[in-house]
Amino acid sequence: MAPRSRDRVLDDLVNDKGRGAPLRRKLTANPDRNWLLAIVLHSCAKFAQGAQLTDLEQSIVTAFRKNGLTDEEIKQHGDADQRMPRQLREQFFPKRFAQLDVKQSYSMRDLAKDAPGIVRSVLAMPTVTRLDVPAIHAGTAVLADFPLPSRALLREHATAMTVALDPDAPVRAAAPPNARISIKATSFHCADRQTDSVFGPANEPYWIFGSLGGGTTVTTRSQIFGDVDSGESRNFTSTDGCVWGQNCTAQPLPDTEVGALVSLWEHDEGNAENIRKGVAAAFAAAAGVLTATGVAAWVGAVTAGVGAVVVWLLGFLDDDHVADQTFVFNRAVVAKQLPDVGSSFNVTRRFTDGDGDYQLTLRVARAT
Repeated sequence: MAPRSRDRVLDDLVNDKGRGAPLRRKLTANPDRNWLLAIVLHSCAKFAQGAQLTDLEQSIVTAFRKNGLTDEEIKQHGDADQRMPRQLREQFFPKRFAQLDVKQSYSMRDLAKDAPGIVRSVLAMPTVTRLDVPAIHAGTAVLADFPLPSRALLREHATAMTVALDPDAPVRAAAPPNARISIKATSFHCADRQTDSVFGPANEPYWIFGSLGGGTTVTTRSQIFGDVDSGESRNFTSTDGCVWGQNCTAQPLPDTEVGALVSLWEHDEGNAENIRKGVAAAFAAAAGVLTATGVAAWVGAVTAGVGAVVVWLLGFLDDDHVADQTFVFNRAVVAKQLPDVGSSFNVTRRFTDGDGDYQLTLRVARAT
């Protein structure tokens, strides 16, 4: 089957039909995290028009180019932005960003001014869990005091975020800078496969992992797991499912915050190389955005924003987004849970959009 054209995808999105319908639903359900997507599409649109680009707009276009997107592909996303009805833009994006057009400029300076409001809006989303780490460590609170989003919320939004920061901890005393940490997926369980009457009774899921922190960006894509049906579980190999640590090799965590994005996709007709390019471009653009401001919790807002960009880019590549999760943490939090060399703990999260329903297990381990 030939891949759908971008015009066809946009038509389905605008008219809320076919495979464009779930993409539209997810973008509409999470406008506050779509701020980065609005800036990305705005930058592509200005590039397509041959308009002069600001420092921020140019950094985004450059990131796309360096990660394998052609000028024609960048222009196509810009054209899609220009063809999007205003009413739909107002549903997808926060008001400040829904109003951007090619006659306007948006710079790093503008983003620095808007960053505090972006952070507040992202952290106020109903699927965000903010752990009071100092209270937990002091024994005045327990994890049960901070429940994760309900299944109903996850089904509606298909995204969630967990924020676990300990800003007051003596980082260097609690977490030796040379302690090497690995974070990787170990297994997943399919509770309910993604419905797909065209491509057969079983799914072909794959996972995308990305992390930002301390000037380091790591992005990987898992293998495509074939013939996964409801009730089945699969394991990741020792070199697959890397979240932190290049090539699944343990690495020191930075002093700064770390943001990690894990997203689940159902493979249909998408091209694996184009998928890799899209994810790498989204994270590369985010790396440039991180330099805009030192606002607290900015890493989390940016990583969540990357999730929306990935959903858009891959939504045009004939694969289906199921759900994603964002994690924001710092070294002190991890060190508290891993006091000894060789210690580890698991994190399990649900990924569902009301159709597919999966549970992923991540293992955080200290190697030295």
